Amino acid sequence: MEAKLKPNTIVGIFIIIIGSLFLLKNFGVLPQEFFWKIFGWQAIIILIGIIFYFNSNKSIGVTLIVLGILSWIPDIWPVLIIALGVFVIIKNKTNYFSNAKAENSSDIYDPNQMINDVSIFGGAKKSYQIDKFKGGNITAIFGGSEIDLSDCTLADGSNKLNIFFLFGGSNIKVPSSWKVLIEVTPILGAFTDRRIIQQSQVFDNSKTLIISGVTIFGGGELKNYIKF
Repeated sequence: MEAKLKPNTIVGIFIIIIGSLFLLKNFGVLPQEFFWKIFGWQAIIILIGIIFYFNSNKSIGVTLIVLGILSWIPDIWPVLIIALGVFVIIKNKTNYFSNAKAENSSDIYDPNQMINDVSIFGGAKKSYQIDKFKGGNITAIFGGSEIDLSDCTLADGSNKLNIFFLFGGSNIKVPSSWKVLIEVTPILGAFTDRRIIQQSQVFDNSKTLIISGVTIFGGGELKNYIKF
C-alpha cells in the first residue's frame, strides 16, 4: 500500500520551513528582497500541489507545483494560470473518477453514481437523484455551488467525496440518515458541519461518506435534510 503524507503533516513541515527562513533572515543569511519574494501566492500554490501529490491526484499536484515554481518568472504566470484552468476542466473528471474508483469499496464502478462539480468564477444550485451514491469531486475556484444530495441513497461501504476550494466554496446537503466523516484540511479557510443531529437518529455504519480535501482562503458547509 502506497504511503501517504497527511495534509496536517505537510502544513507542519511548511511552518517549520517558514520559521527557518525567518531565522535565516534575522541573522542576515537570507537577503531581505529574496525573503519577501518567497512568501508570495506562488508558495501557496506549491503547498497545494504537494498536498494533492501525496494524497489524491499526482498529475494535478505536479501541475500545481510546476505552476508555482515557474510563476516566479515575470510575464509567464498569467499564461500558466490559463493553462491550469484548461487542465482542471479537461482532466478533472477522468483523473478524479479514477481515484474514486480505486478508493471506493464497491466492486462495480459507475460514473453515474458519482458527481463531478467544477465552479470557476461562478456557481449554481444543483440537485441530484442518485441511487447508491459513491462520492466524486467538487472543485470551487473563485466560485461555488449549492450541492443537494437529499434525494440520493448512499452506496455500501466507504464512499469518498473530494473537495478543493480556492478562494471559493460550496455547501453540501445530505440526508440526515447518512453517516458522514469530515477529513478536510483548512488553510486560512474552513469547512463547517452545520447538520442538526437528533438524539433519536440512528446511522447505518455499513455506509459512510467521507468528505476529504483542502480549503484555501475559502470554505463550505455540510447541512442535512430532516424529515418530520
